Amino acid sequence: MHNLSLLLFIALFFISCKEPQEVVVVEEEPPLTFENCSQLIDANPCNFTLKNQHDKEIELYDFYGKVIIVDFSAMWCGPCVSMGMASEEIVTSYGAENVEWLTLIIEDEQGDPPDQDDLIRWAQTTGITGHVLASDRSIIDATATTGYPISGWPTYVVIDREMVIKHGSVGWSESMLRSILDLVVGEVEDG
Repeated sequence: MHNLSLLLFIALFFISCKEPQEVVVVEEEPPLTFENCSQLIDANPCNFTLKNQHDKEIELYDFYGKVIIVDFSAMWCGPCVSMGMASEEIVTSYGAENVEWLTLIIEDEQGDPPDQDDLIRWAQTTGITGHVLASDRSIIDATATTGYPISGWPTYVVIDREMVIKHGSVGWSESMLRSILDLVVGEVEDG
């Protein structure tokens, strides 16, 4: 038994005396940020973090690499409901790997900021399985420097895969949105 312990000690001594191995440090990429951001056409939008209907924090920049539709809606707005009901089919037709639809609810039926129950109800009413996010009027800014220039409901913006705002529109026209998506999604597919 004594010889076995001695042998084990010697083996461990020689194993531990090996040359130190090189440690490879993998640096994580810093999160995506832009030195200058605004909500103007051809600008990089400023990031936001909002909670979705599942009480999970979602950031705009989480979807870098996809075409993003940001839909600003109010729960009392009829055209907003129509737009929400069309969102799933639009994402499906362009492919969820290509397009992300983010619905930001700005006001509930009484004009107040939405709560968690409002988000769940909106998702159920419209059939949205993607993100329905709680926002408020602080995301609105007529100058587009600290918020979006929203002047009516619904308003949507289309952001390309490189996180550049390509289009913004007030009102709902499915054919207009599809024409824009044909161009923005097609830019990568064609070239």
